[in-house]
Amino acid sequence: MSYISIEELSKYSAVHTDNIELQQKYIDSAEEIIESYLGYNPASIILQPYIYEFMPSMEVPELIKMTALRIATLLQTESDNNIGVTSKSFGDSGNRTFINTVNFDKYLIQISQYRKIRI
Repeated sequence: MSYISIEELSKYSAVHTDNIELQQKYIDSAEEIIESYLGYNPASIILQPYIYEFMPSMEVPELIKMTALRIATLLQTESDNNIGVTSKSFGDSGNRTFINTVNFDKYLIQISQYRKIRI
């Protein structure tokens, strides 16, 4: 069960394509990265809310959804032979910044309060 939609990814990334299957793969991969980090599927708490007392709203928190969008967008930018590194050019200054897109830690740390405690 996805907690972000293809429409949300298209709006967030500003990438509009007819390749629905590929867009869904970006979403599925991003959610798999998040679920591996958290130790559970945040969408599953909707079905069993009594297990996770720290999420009483019965909805996937917006921060987790935003993290999924960020990671899915990074996965999307790896296309066109830009695996692992992408860049952003700043026209006014002529500067160019390179971004390592395979390390998602800075995004995942933002959702660490939702992480399942491992004993």
